[in-house]
Amino acid sequence: MTSVMFVVALCMATSVTVVLSAGRLLERSRPSTVVPLLAIGSLFSAASLGLLLALLGKAVASTLPEIASTAGWSIDRSAATLPVPVLVCVAAGCIAAVLLARTLWRAGRISVLLVKSDRLGRRLRAGGSPIVFVDSDEAQADAYTLAGIKGCVVISRQFFSALGPREQQMLTGHELSHLRRRHHLYIHAVDLAVAANPILTRVAPVIRLGVERWADEDAAAMMAGDRASAATALASTALTRASLRRGGEGAVTKGKGAVPVLAVATSHVAQRARALLSPAPQRSVLTVLVAALMTATCIATLATALHLHAGFEHAEIFQHITHQ
Repeated sequence: MTSVMFVVALCMATSVTVVLSAGRLLERSRPSTVVPLLAIGSLFSAASLGLLLALLGKAVASTLPEIASTAGWSIDRSAATLPVPVLVCVAAGCIAAVLLARTLWRAGRISVLLVKSDRLGRRLRAGGSPIVFVDSDEAQADAYTLAGIKGCVVISRQFFSALGPREQQMLTGHELSHLRRRHHLYIHAVDLAVAANPILTRVAPVIRLGVERWADEDAAAMMAGDRASAATALASTALTRASLRRGGEGAVTKGKGAVPVLAVATSHVAQRARALLSPAPQRSVLTVLVAALMTATCIATLATALHLHAGFEHAEIFQHITHQ
């Protein structure tokens, strides 16, 4: 019992550590390293906690006569090999059920949105270039990446023609990075992790900023590594977009909100421009430590899950022997 509760506490501590360190990781390390680490780590952290809670709920179920007889478990053996307080297991089982329902609901919504987005992207591309130029009035001037199996970059001609050559290069490089790197998958992965483990809620905005930073870095690399020019182009693009839209923000955002999109000049522009004006980020010790903690948590969870599973098998074998 002590070891099980210790690993549960470790899972929660790991989640809190990820939340507290997410912002610092993005400041000190490459976005291309931090975003996958946080996304995958959040998923594994949420899955680890959910697995342990579910197994604790199963532990108390194994001591109930109706369930034990149906599953072929020995109640006495279950109580002996899985000495877990009933109240703890009941609470764990209820929490696991709620979190599982939240995760399935969120997964369903993401799937529906991605299917809708993919259909729209295929219709816009029509088998052609991944960059699609569309006509729009100035109030709807924008550029964004439409998520999907193929996906596409949608750019209004009015917006693109209002930009200078450097801004156009920054814009297309940024959006193509979103498309090529499949950045929306990292965002959806963290959304699922948050549904499964609400402690991770504050990681989601860091991931969204991280994918924008990642795309900025890719765009700067396409501009011969001129980070200062990339920062200037990013700020200029955001100002041009704001100038053209003339108060049409609400209607356009509502229209795009029906499908997952990533846009170059809609969030944290000043913060991203400052990051481009700073030296290129490198790997940090903090990244290694967080990765090591996540790995240790997953290993401990797996070992504990195998131990609990062995307890159920012993209870089943004992029941089978006593009835022969």
